Amino acid sequence: MSEVRTENSSGRASRSLAVAVLYPGELGVAFASMLQARGVRVITTLADRGEATLRRCREAGIETLATFDQVVEQANVIISLVPPAAAEDVAESYCKLAHLAPSGALFVDANSIGPEMASNLAAKVEAAGIGFVDAAINGLAKNLRTSGTLYLSGTRASEVVSLVGDGMRMRMLPGGAGRASAMKMLLAGLSKGICALYSELALLAHRQELQGEFAEAISKIYPGISALVERMLPTYAQHAARRVTEMQELEQTTRWMGLEPCVIAAVRSVHENLAAVSFDSAAAQTATALIEKLAEEQMLAADLTAAQDVSISVFGSK
Repeated sequence: MSEVRTENSSGRASRSLAVAVLYPGELGVAFASMLQARGVRVITTLADRGEATLRRCREAGIETLATFDQVVEQANVIISLVPPAAAEDVAESYCKLAHLAPSGALFVDANSIGPEMASNLAAKVEAAGIGFVDAAINGLAKNLRTSGTLYLSGTRASEVVSLVGDGMRMRMLPGGAGRASAMKMLLAGLSKGICALYSELALLAHRQELQGEFAEAISKIYPGISALVERMLPTYAQHAARRVTEMQELEQTTRWMGLEPCVIAAVRSVHENLAAVSFDSAAAQTATALIEKLAEEQMLAADLTAAQDVSISVFGSK
């Protein structure tokens, strides 16, 4: 199978190369902007997309084509960046039109999906005569170029390395499709687990009127954890529902690998509670503000009568 030429003699990306980002959500726009800074022609389509996507696309100056068919015809590289539940639909829609794609076209799945799903998508895309690379982005969209990491696996992963160049940090993993997705899942599970545990402990501290002191102690004793929480927890106002799906994927993968997801299942449960909260994103721009909102919404509130009954049955009545 032929390869896509991603660089010119100066080391910059070839302007004749067209890269499609499907779709320009928050992370998609950040990735597209990084490619544009390297001289790449970035295209997309806004058919059936919402007003927020349209606005982001205009602000980023991403070239918009009228139809998905036109994107397939022109894109040498497709970057799929959608919610996990939509990853399969994007890949299957592309496969149906793969006969229109340029020679040597490459499909890069950069979604937060499990390794089993990534392997399945690779099989479908390659059966349609298109190259496949499993990719995973670790880090927030706003910090993509400074602290994000792009993990890659698959036989044509080196082409993506050439495409991205010095645009962001990258690491190629040995093996085929599924390896990058597995790494993303492991790292995301850890960060979400920390946020879930912190949220529960902070709610307890709030009940004990120690929330401020607890946050201060964490920042001094565990500054790395404090920094992660301050960076990630405010984003739950916008992304809680998507993170539930990611935790469900992790739980499923853990069972698929023959392990019982004890803590992982608990983290997923906390995320389901987070997703059920009606957030005002403007009022949840710090970790402290978000915890205040969770307390106001009575998240994780227990039946005190039932809890007292359990205590009496365990310790005996006085």
